[in-house]
Amino acid sequence: MTLGWKVALLNILRNGRRSLITLAAVVFGCTSLIIFGGFVQSMYDGMRESMIRSQLGHIQVYAEGFDQYGKAEPEKYLISSADLVEISDVIEEKIQALVVAPRLNFNGLLSDGKQSIAITGVGIDAEKEVLLSSAIHIVAGEDLFPEDAAAAHLGEGLFNSLDAEIGDYLTLLASTQDGAINAVDIQIAGVISTGVKELDDRLLRVNLPLAQELLYTSDVTRLVVLLDDTKMTDKVVGDLQRIFQQQGLKLEIKSWWDLAGYYHQVVGLFNGVFGFITVIVLVIVALSISNTMLMAVMERTREIGTIRAMGGTPTQVVGLILLESVFLGIIGSLLGLLVGVLAAKGITYAEWMMPRPPGSTQDYPIRVFVVSEILIKTFVLGFFISLVSSIYPAVKASRIPVVNALRFT
Repeated sequence: MTLGWKVALLNILRNGRRSLITLAAVVFGCTSLIIFGGFVQSMYDGMRESMIRSQLGHIQVYAEGFDQYGKAEPEKYLISSADLVEISDVIEEKIQALVVAPRLNFNGLLSDGKQSIAITGVGIDAEKEVLLSSAIHIVAGEDLFPEDAAAAHLGEGLFNSLDAEIGDYLTLLASTQDGAINAVDIQIAGVISTGVKELDDRLLRVNLPLAQELLYTSDVTRLVVLLDDTKMTDKVVGDLQRIFQQQGLKLEIKSWWDLAGYYHQVVGLFNGVFGFITVIVLVIVALSISNTMLMAVMERTREIGTIRAMGGTPTQVVGLILLESVFLGIIGSLLGLLVGVLAAKGITYAEWMMPRPPGSTQDYPIRVFVVSEILIKTFVLGFFISLVSSIYPAVKASRIPVVNALRFT
């Protein structure tokens, strides 16, 4: 067995050009998978954190029944001001949350005196939203402050569709809880971008007291919880469900995972793309290795004939060639990991900018994460494809008649 390993290593070193071609194919395949896989993971991470820190938070708490009936009759499924204080105290006391912020959602019309545009509004606690909505970019103007009672932020698309400037006053109309129509004046304090064009075309953010005045209510739609780490979400959701049940609080809990429908669609799409590209890369690498090994078998026909003439069995010939592939697969995969990691770090460090994706309003730098799971899978795939690609050439070599092999020129 030891002799077989030594012979395999000597054959690799003796046929340096062929070995380098095989190694290059494996390195190319591994590097490609690491870079693309790391890029996809960075995109998932960026999209997830952007949605959490601009719209969803990690956890949202509603009144019981809101998920099923809230869209049709939102005024009947609000969290009362009394319950709001109790719930906030429970969350802040029992779990490690960075922010627990109330929001009051509403729909209405925004008028500049010449036209009226349907909007999706949200009343917020300006102080708490500084951290909770840290991914929202202020395009123009300034942030919301609690003391600016009439101040408002308009989504970039909504602002551009109006004949207005920063500091101008607009009229906001909405239906109250009783079904009446109410109107308040708001002042444009700033223009914001969430990164989602569809949302920016309708988004209006005002201070919570102004939204409550508009709707004639002291209640809120939801409590949004921001955690230290996204990985804690599932554990905290379970803890809150248990705590609320013990406290007798009739509430519903949704994590960002439950609310991020667009995120799941994108992940599904790119997982399919990554799988397809993986198959293509592996086929290219396999064909390259198989072709190189077939050339090696042809060049070594007399050598193989000599081994057989000296008593070597077909199984030993197959084993010898596969051993060479094992070494090449291990070396090539390790080199591929090294090159892939260096390439990933270099691309991230270069901070090249990606073109603005469809439906987005923000550019972002290309980042390639080095993910241990991807590295392990890439090493296994690189080794496996090297071994599998050599099976056919090895079997073909073992079946060459000894006489024909010795006469081969």
